[in-house]
Amino acid sequence: MSNILDSIRAQYEQNKQGQQSFDNGTDFSKYFAVRLEEGDDSGESTIRLMPTKDGASPFEEGHWHSIQVGGKWRKLYCRKHNDGEHCPLCEIEAELKSTGSEEDKKISKQFKAKKFYIVKLIDRDNEQDGVKFWRFPHNWKGEGALDKMIPIFTKKGDITLPREGRDLVLILGRDDRKYTKITSIMSEDVSLLTEDTTKAKAWISDTTTWKDIYKAQPVEYLEIIANGDTPVWDKGLQKFVAKGEEGEVEFSYNKTETKTETKTEEVTTEAETTTTSKNNDDELPF
Repeated sequence: MSNILDSIRAQYEQNKQGQQSFDNGTDFSKYFAVRLEEGDDSGESTIRLMPTKDGASPFEEGHWHSIQVGGKWRKLYCRKHNDGEHCPLCEIEAELKSTGSEEDKKISKQFKAKKFYIVKLIDRDNEQDGVKFWRFPHNWKGEGALDKMIPIFTKKGDITLPREGRDLVLILGRDDRKYTKITSIMSEDVSLLTEDTTKAKAWISDTTTWKDIYKAQPVEYLEIIANGDTPVWDKGLQKFVAKGEEGEVEFSYNKTETKTETKTEEVTTEAETTTTSKNNDDELPF
């Protein structure tokens, strides 16, 4: 009986809230984001970039549209740039550019897909979450997170190596608008990815990709936005419709996002590194 009551209470609390988040199966423990707690003006996060199996760059590239949906800024997966498929938002951008109007050309920039980098890593403060993914924007000024990490790779070599790699320390601060920013990135001493063989095997064998985490929104969702409307989930029709046309219950696709914007500035600094890995680690899978 208690299980039934718990289920009923949970259902009641969920429906009492009115507009709910559409459940797209996202595991938010797999997201890494730089974020200062409220009231903190400085801090740091320590991460370890995971190695790639084929020797490719650990920094993969993806594109998202940054558009306001229902009064909130959302990052919308670009199917054209990421998968070579039809993207309603890219289509609107192209149409606006083709009119020859300078005003339309300005408006088209709102629909332009922006480049982001995604890297697979371990969050040292939350190792129990396993492998995570960090998405951060390309910075055309050369002041982004990647721009701060490249000099470390240049001077220290491949810091993703499981045995001879290095952790990175992200030094955090706030900009004039109180958003979290990365002020500098330092490399730690040479160290093992982990001395725990169970963790090592799990992390190294993890085949999750960034597309498993940053999932594409349904095409109809993007089409509604491209038409200038706000998409909501219609429970009866089991699909997205424009707000105002919905039936029994409204849902928004994106879960509430914490107000966080990553900015970067200053010159990257690095910690001096001298120590080497321990030798009692023969069972580690690398």
